Amino acid sequence: MTLFKLERNAEFEKLITHLEESPNPDIRKRSAEILGSLESETGGTNISHDEVVDSLVEASKADDDERVRAAAIDALDQYGQEALERFIGELSEQDIDDVAEWKKAQILARGLNAEQAELRMAAATGLGRIGEDNVLSQLVARLEDSDSRVRKRAARALARVESPECVPALSRNLHEDQYDVRVEVAYALADIGTQNALAELVEIADDDDEVLRRIAVDALGRLGSVEAVEILAGALSDETEMVRRTAMFSLVQLLSEAPSNASHQVREKIVDELEEANERDSVQPLIEILSRSTETAQRRNAVWLLGRIADDAFRTEAQDALIETLADDDEMTSKFAATSLTLLDGDGLEQRLIKLVETETKDEEMRVKALFVLGKIGGDRSRKRLSKFVERTESDRLRKRGFSAISKLGGMEMPSGDLA
Repeated sequence: MTLFKLERNAEFEKLITHLEESPNPDIRKRSAEILGSLESETGGTNISHDEVVDSLVEASKADDDERVRAAAIDALDQYGQEALERFIGELSEQDIDDVAEWKKAQILARGLNAEQAELRMAAATGLGRIGEDNVLSQLVARLEDSDSRVRKRAARALARVESPECVPALSRNLHEDQYDVRVEVAYALADIGTQNALAELVEIADDDDEVLRRIAVDALGRLGSVEAVEILAGALSDETEMVRRTAMFSLVQLLSEAPSNASHQVREKIVDELEEANERDSVQPLIEILSRSTETAQRRNAVWLLGRIADDAFRTEAQDALIETLADDDEMTSKFAATSLTLLDGDGLEQRLIKLVETETKDEEMRVKALFVLGKIGGDRSRKRLSKFVERTESDRLRKRGFSAISKLGGMEMPSGDLA
């Protein structure tokens, strides 16, 4: 049975056997990784939590391949602080059960100076879990460890502590370390998320590596500055689709994250940059947000932007997305969609909305918002059709909204022929 099937079926016994007995280090490494990912499923099997941890502890201590030992330590991290501490206790021969967290942090910090790299790795990981800042300087010092595996886990631990004090040290590794450490440091700076941490990521937004670029543009949505807008707008034309998509999500997020004293400036800058961007690079990702995202602020900002940047080639696609959003569960999002539609008149929009209003099987909220739009963009055709519609609809709400739209279009269509 393949490792994929063992993972899918949560075959803990066979995975442990592979970890302990396979002559292939790649299989042992992957088995450790899978055992870590399956931590939440141990309760529904014949294998106990402790049995899995025992196997991982042994692999962390004794496997002859450093990649397997590292994978086992990371897997122990998935099983929680107690699992890590069991490994640390066995390797250092120290009893750290029933010790106060601050004291435990000091004991673990001593492990950062151990001869065995695996113990330094586990100590860094454990300190990140505890989150005590009384050992921050010791963790920062491990960013210069001779073993890159320790440097990676020190960066990961500092991300968990989320202390802005470590940003200068992390920034050095961001630019000068080997690739896998740089990636971990970039994630750490993104997680810390302070303005100085995010500013460091500006410099890798155009890095040669797409993973680093994606991490940077993902985080810059929280920077809330005009500089971030310019960088993210440039990333919309990145050669990699994932970077382009992430950049648009970040721009939409930035609309929400911008500080109040700069929100208008940032908002106008975003609109200006997106209008100048290739329309496919700006409109299509916004439409994708509406089709995929369930986050309210993202959806609100996406519909707001669509009405201000969609033009010509993608107008109909933008209209389609906005029409579907008229029935959004969030009232503000549906209102924004209606307002944006009023800015995208043309390409048969009036006729499509009239048809929508007259289709009884359509969502009533969608039809109400469509009537609002027709009151803004409609002409004589809308006035005539809506005059007939309000006379036959059985919905009081639709009738009220219909009369409101008609009044904006010049009043009711009078019946033809003699009035006598």
